[in-house]
Amino acid sequence: MAVKIMKLLLSLTLAALCLPAHPACAHETKRPNILFILADDLGWTDISTGQSNFGHGSKYHETPNIDRLAAEGLSFPQAYVQQNCQPTRAALISGQYAPHPRNGVYNVQSLRRATKKTAGYRKLPIVPPAQKGQIDANGTSLHEVLKSVGYHTSWFGKNHATGAADDLPRKHGIDHNYATDKRNKATVRGASARTEYLALNDDTVGWKLPIPELAPYAQPYDQTYLDTVLAPLTNENDLSLLLGRPKHLTDALGDAAVDYIAERARTGEPFFLYLPFHAIHTATAPRRDLKAKYQRKTSTDPRHKRADYAAFVETLDQNVGKLLTALDDPNGDGNTNDRVATETLFVFCSDNGGDTRTDNTPLRRTKGTFYEGGIRVPLICRWPGVVAPNTVCTQSIHCVDMFPTFAELAGAALPDPGFQALDGESFAPILRGETTSLVRDKLYWHFPGYMDNRQRPNSVVQKRVNGEYFKLFYYYEDGRYELYNLTRDIGETTDLLDGDPSAAMLQLAQKMNTDLRNWLVRAKAATGEWAGNGEAVPYPPADMQKTGSGSDPIPRRARPRRKPQ
Repeated sequence: MAVKIMKLLLSLTLAALCLPAHPACAHETKRPNILFILADDLGWTDISTGQSNFGHGSKYHETPNIDRLAAEGLSFPQAYVQQNCQPTRAALISGQYAPHPRNGVYNVQSLRRATKKTAGYRKLPIVPPAQKGQIDANGTSLHEVLKSVGYHTSWFGKNHATGAADDLPRKHGIDHNYATDKRNKATVRGASARTEYLALNDDTVGWKLPIPELAPYAQPYDQTYLDTVLAPLTNENDLSLLLGRPKHLTDALGDAAVDYIAERARTGEPFFLYLPFHAIHTATAPRRDLKAKYQRKTSTDPRHKRADYAAFVETLDQNVGKLLTALDDPNGDGNTNDRVATETLFVFCSDNGGDTRTDNTPLRRTKGTFYEGGIRVPLICRWPGVVAPNTVCTQSIHCVDMFPTFAELAGAALPDPGFQALDGESFAPILRGETTSLVRDKLYWHFPGYMDNRQRPNSVVQKRVNGEYFKLFYYYEDGRYELYNLTRDIGETTDLLDGDPSAAMLQLAQKMNTDLRNWLVRAKAATGEWAGNGEAVPYPPADMQKTGSGSDPIPRRARPRRKPQ
């Protein structure tokens, strides 16, 4: 803990000095508030705008408020996260990929999620390593870095990567803590009751949501709320269906965040509003007025036909609309003299690709995989007067890039690399219109375990080569490789190493394999042990041409030193 305190003091000192070499110092007068929404399980194609998905937006789901963000901001159609929620959140808050010791979170629950759907699950070849359930509390969180330069920090919604929600202020620098589960429990008419997303009328405390802090926002929908809060967002949905009904957690969190903006606008202090909504994670629980709307609507999109899912997407979207309104009129009095929209960077993202309730086409597969459908997500950034409106950038961005980006914009020093080396690169210059690409040309993923029928032990590197993006998979059980050109084959339909690969593809695969191996070595990434003999599973071979059998220069299978029993 002493090391952490010393490091934070150093961060404060450097920020006060405003080192000339730090790009953010020249823009200190434009230091923005940061509003970061992280949706849960929202797929790349689930929103109706085409800006963030190369024109593949939904023709059934309606997201006018997210679409407005895209029209007024910059979209990144090649934005990436981890394969499911917990490792994405850990990477975001720590600024590190999973193998680093201050992260260590690879998967939801464990790396041993083999089921009867997992081939050979009774005798899996690899014994996975242990993983952490949360990021290192002695590390430096994104919130702490922003707090060190005077930002008021907040957390509204899902936690899942930082330990107990009550510990967030002490361990991770949260000033305003509304971290909560989506599961609600109460005693109603003498019996135990449970819901997900909806308020309950408890016999003792009255209407409640999962945490006491949300009690002021737990009252049923009344006419005043419908008229003043939801009516301006109406989109062919019948609000009368909500009158007297229990409050939805998504609305409650949105309302609490609106009040937070009003208070911060009143005080004038810069703020970091982190809002990881639980929506649209299962159970699928839309507002009833929006569900009724989509039950009346006929889908013209063969990918998207579920009325309850579409309604849940728009439930999320309407809360984005609330926040856009709050930035324009923080105290809601109709006078916009207190407007903070031009002083606020609004970032919208998702924690992983869509699950089996949706269709990620043209992307391959779903949440839980390292194929594009599992890790490519919507990312939109709006900052009026700084970020050019209605623009698109094809640079690959990863959630580990948020930490250095927000720190640069805030004028904050990064953690000492000797203590906590960050894996991301700031894309603040892209937001400011100074460039369209980053120096960084590679992204990495590593998964040394099992997740039902979606993941087996593998590592992945994505590399930009002459303006095109390529992606190499390495599977540890059998030494198998796959190579795809994402720029020309976004659906990962053609493995460039299959059949008779060209010399150019073989050479590229070798270079990418070297990059991947070197990264794994530097990160000291755990790979587990062979179940048959207890030996450590080796990293990808240094020379792909000298492994495996047969005469193939890069074989489809590169066998381990000892065949697992």
